[in-house]
Amino acid sequence: MKHFTRKATRHTSQNEGLIFEKSSAGKAAWRLPLLDVPEVDASKLLGDAERKDLGNMPEVSEIEIIRHFTRLSTWNYAIDLGMYPLGSCTMKYNPRVNEVVARLEGLANAHPYQPERASQGALRIMKTLSDCLTEITGMDAITLQPAAGAHGELTGLLMVRAYQQSKGNPRKKILIPDSTHGTNPATAATVGYAVENLKSNVQGMVDVAALGAQMNEDVAALMLTNPNTLGVFEQEIHKIADILHAKGGLLYMDGANMNALVGKVRPGDFGVDLMHLNLHKTFSTPHGGGGPGSGPVAVKQFLEPFLPT
Repeated sequence: MKHFTRKATRHTSQNEGLIFEKSSAGKAAWRLPLLDVPEVDASKLLGDAERKDLGNMPEVSEIEIIRHFTRLSTWNYAIDLGMYPLGSCTMKYNPRVNEVVARLEGLANAHPYQPERASQGALRIMKTLSDCLTEITGMDAITLQPAAGAHGELTGLLMVRAYQQSKGNPRKKILIPDSTHGTNPATAATVGYAVENLKSNVQGMVDVAALGAQMNEDVAALMLTNPNTLGVFEQEIHKIADILHAKGGLLYMDGANMNALVGKVRPGDFGVDLMHLNLHKTFSTPHGGGGPGSGPVAVKQFLEPFLPT
């Protein structure tokens, strides 16, 4: 016998009202627990920073809030409904068990000022993660501080500038392939470098001859995604690294597509000097709603002194 399941609604409503229209005086969606610490006078503590008038805030119940935003969410395309085909930014599906882990009390409720003796579990996780990531990438040291991929790029290029400055010349340019992710040139410009485009060959890879012609002692580094945004692995990556290193330049790798490399090849073994990873992509750290992302930067030993502290 066939069983048919009827949907609760035949079509998503496109006429959801404003949350303010559901407001009625006296409704509340939350209740604070009883105070178990000494009471503090907010006016004395915050002074002018205390907001006395909340303005026209809606007064609604919890179920009204849940239903309102759930209905709105059905208007959106989301990772739970299908793939995000955004080149090197493609969002991967992250297992729901990771959401459970991220909500463990020892992680979710950790406080920046809690004493070291109460932070050993978190510190052990961070140390183990650091060791795993340096091994996976073939690097020697890492910082977990950057909170997103673009933040990792910024951290990495600031390190490039600091390293080149230590050699007596911060240099002027960053080379960026024409297939690169858009944040790469934006980050280079933010750090103060001029961006010089590097063309691809007919196979969609870096034109090694063009790189050789453009590489000089004004170039601080090449920012490269490998595999690139076209999904093509740079088959001449060793030559690319050699050309850069011969003129004192560094090879920076954007780890947006690290999924393709994990367990097969390590960037540190094919000449990469520093790189960032996107833990919210390759290693399925929970993400969404603007965060949390994670963009650790891994480096070779000679760059370790330039890691943020």
